[in-house]
Amino acid sequence: MNMHIHAEEFLRYLSLNRRMSMHTISAYRSDLEQFEAFCKTLEFNLLEGTESRTVRSWMAHLMETKISPRSIHRKVSTLRSFSKYLRKNGIINKDPLSKISTPKTPKRIVQDIPAADLQNLFAHFPWDETEFGMRDRLLLLLFYSTGMRLSELIGLKCIDIDLDRMNISVTGKRNKQRVIPIHPEAAEELRPFIFGRNGYLFCLENGKPLYPVFVYRLVNKYLRLFSDALKTSPHVLRHSFATHMLNNGAELLAIKEILGHANLAATQVYTKNSFEKLKKIHALHPRD
Repeated sequence: MNMHIHAEEFLRYLSLNRRMSMHTISAYRSDLEQFEAFCKTLEFNLLEGTESRTVRSWMAHLMETKISPRSIHRKVSTLRSFSKYLRKNGIINKDPLSKISTPKTPKRIVQDIPAADLQNLFAHFPWDETEFGMRDRLLLLLFYSTGMRLSELIGLKCIDIDLDRMNISVTGKRNKQRVIPIHPEAAEELRPFIFGRNGYLFCLENGKPLYPVFVYRLVNKYLRLFSDALKTSPHVLRHSFATHMLNNGAELLAIKEILGHANLAATQVYTKNSFEKLKKIHALHPRD
């Protein structure tokens, strides 16, 4: 058997047993294909005694092609997972990545969209004068008031919404389910929107759910009208939800549960964002 066959078995394992998303599986496949192509140029194969120096050569090659340290870190992480799978199944005996260290990645501070910009968007855009305007407003409002991921909102169905209990049932990563409270403003707009409806909450004319690129472009279009933020995407709205909640006194553990993070470390990035803002405010002190 060659590396390609085992790679496909590995990806199938991730999809069925680890329940990873198609987007993640696609990224893993791309990384493995890229490494396999590089190994062929050296006449090496991960299944035939690849050494640490082969992996280091690949990393050096990636750096020469101006691949960012963050991307290299992800690609090596993919290779580590694949190597672990191969060793677990007795296909290789030693780990060629045991002595590999990845380049340091610069820490990124999550940038939110200012609350004032979002308030202006919801209050001053002529939603009722635009085709699908009220649908688009509700979509943006749910992103901002729940912190849902793009995939979660796309998969949301009318049956998942309980206006009596004021909550939404969301299916997150690896099919993990959680319940998110509904903001009163969102509930008020949801009530007539879902009345007498089944199927997906947001869908195309054929009843199929909106696709990611469609939602990304829609969100970007509206946010650009009212904000100068460098990034205007559904994920930035998720960042904004968490940051604004934290700034207004919400507990970090509560935000973690709402966002559906597996561990607290993923949520703590928002505390760094808040601290950076505090430092800027403190810089205005007259003694500075």
